[in-house]
Amino acid sequence: MKFKPGDRVSFLNEKGGGIVTKVIDENLVHVTIEDGFEIPVIATNLIKTGTAEMNENIQKAYQRIQAQQQEPEEDEDILPLYISHNDPDQRPDGVYLGIVPEMQENPLTGSLELYLINHTVFEVLFSLFQNHSGNWHGTEYGFIPRESKMFLGTIGRSEIEKWANSLLQTVFFVEGKTDPLPPFAGLLNFKPVKIYKEDSFQYETLLRSKAFFVEGCKIDELQQKPIFEEKFSKESIMSLQEKMNINQRSESAPAAKPSFLDKHKIDDKIAEVDLHIGELVDNFTNLDKNDLLNVQLDYFRKCLDQAEKEKLVKIIFIHGVGNGKLKTEIVRLLQNIRGIEFYDAPYARYGMGATEVHFYRNK
Repeated sequence: MKFKPGDRVSFLNEKGGGIVTKVIDENLVHVTIEDGFEIPVIATNLIKTGTAEMNENIQKAYQRIQAQQQEPEEDEDILPLYISHNDPDQRPDGVYLGIVPEMQENPLTGSLELYLINHTVFEVLFSLFQNHSGNWHGTEYGFIPRESKMFLGTIGRSEIEKWANSLLQTVFFVEGKTDPLPPFAGLLNFKPVKIYKEDSFQYETLLRSKAFFVEGCKIDELQQKPIFEEKFSKESIMSLQEKMNINQRSESAPAAKPSFLDKHKIDDKIAEVDLHIGELVDNFTNLDKNDLLNVQLDYFRKCLDQAEKEKLVKIIFIHGVGNGKLKTEIVRLLQNIRGIEFYDAPYARYGMGATEVHFYRNK
């Protein structure tokens, strides 16, 4: 005999009966009994009781189980943001990466929780990619409701390099009449050393906790862009690199012209240069890993030459950990230069991803 959910049945080998709640297969069904419990029963031990009057308690238990089965499961990794509509200091509408220290009382120690934050009135479809040695690797994708955050996972501080300059892609949707936004694709651009600086972690009302926010995109900026936007080509990036090399060889610039190294100076005689590729070019999705390394090394040489010309005392190059190729090439070049000494930069400030160069002839 075949059964379906809702059939009223009686037991053949004992007193009582109930209502079929679930059919597992043709040999096994689940039956809700008078006590409100759902039990598995072999189908051959049951018989349909037709329209016989059923116990009121069985009927209520059956309805409760049906309601539970129909309730959609909630995604525990997605939680609403805390919106303060009258707070002038709350962040502008946009999509952010939130880095939250587990130890709120001491944000410079312990693990870090990562959240992708949708602080917009739009539903957001997203994908995340990490750059490993010049190759993109898909990391996460999904859907985030409006004004919500998605938990991406917990990482150790040594893993933060993987997330610096990761690629975020988003598509925005809202039901009904609207002005569509263009899709966004860009880097989550930040320096890994930020997680070792206490002032990087500020109290964020959206999360009601201390966090370091990395901007993905802002809605007001997207609204000013066309729906279809021209992509950067590999040729345009290589042209930028060539212009940089031409400027390096040029000696005709007037002495009063500001130096490109000024933006890297943290003191009159000290500079700090971040060699992460996202700091050097706006878009590098079409470059292979050899091209990426060449761009970084060209900029390294340019900065080193300019630092010598301007008689700087010290320059710090932030190259990251990665696969170690960039650092190896930097060390090889520095070993052949006279008048300098170099070593790993202070770990407390830069982690394991920076090299410090001293010009002792300039002291």
